Amino acid sequence: MRNFVQLRPRLQAAADMIQAANHAADIGCDHGRLSVALLQQGRAQHVTASDISEPSLEKARLLAHKCGLQERMSTVVSDGISHLSIGDADAMIIAGMGGELIARILGAAPDVAHSANTIVMQPMRGVEELRRFLRENRFCITDERLVLDAGRIYQIIAVTPGEPAAVPAWFLRDEYSLGYMMFEKNDPLLLPLLEQYKQGHVKRLQQAKNKGVSPDALLDIIKRADTLINLATEMKK
Repeated sequence: MRNFVQLRPRLQAAADMIQAANHAADIGCDHGRLSVALLQQGRAQHVTASDISEPSLEKARLLAHKCGLQERMSTVVSDGISHLSIGDADAMIIAGMGGELIARILGAAPDVAHSANTIVMQPMRGVEELRRFLRENRFCITDERLVLDAGRIYQIIAVTPGEPAAVPAWFLRDEYSLGYMMFEKNDPLLLPLLEQYKQGHVKRLQQAKNKGVSPDALLDIIKRADTLINLATEMKK
């Protein structure tokens, strides 16, 4: 296809979770590459691309026109999902934001969020806060994946409205840094992610010790990380 958009791995992984949407909403679309890719890949019939930046939306409109998709993609200046009404979008995708911001966006319009069949999220940080919000606000995780992009491992989470699934007995209680589906899938990036997670907190603990303190919270996190590493290792056998 002429002018076919190639996505970065983290965005393509998010796009892969959208299937056969009638109307997808790309929240915080930036320059519209993800919006256009959803149309080109046949993942959505129509896309509404929104952003708080009018200059970004102008670039999104130019890209859609260049790819001959201007009739199937609309743009709107909007903060979060405030431009949507209940049932407007059967799929939503929110990529490249912090987890806390994604949670605030969904929490600001819960009825609109719960009217979508699928919401796909790619948080840059704040995964724990996002996962806690989803569990406490009737969003059921249906799929989750890890993807390596430019040396960093990202989590991609897809949810549908409804009561969260019961956490398996073998998984740690109140664990929000990552989900049990990654263990069930034996995701090849899981152990590297856990090792990075642990080492980051080991480094913070050493810095604290150099200042004469040894926070119990960091010790608990490192202990839980070790438990998760052992669990992932056993499940790979």
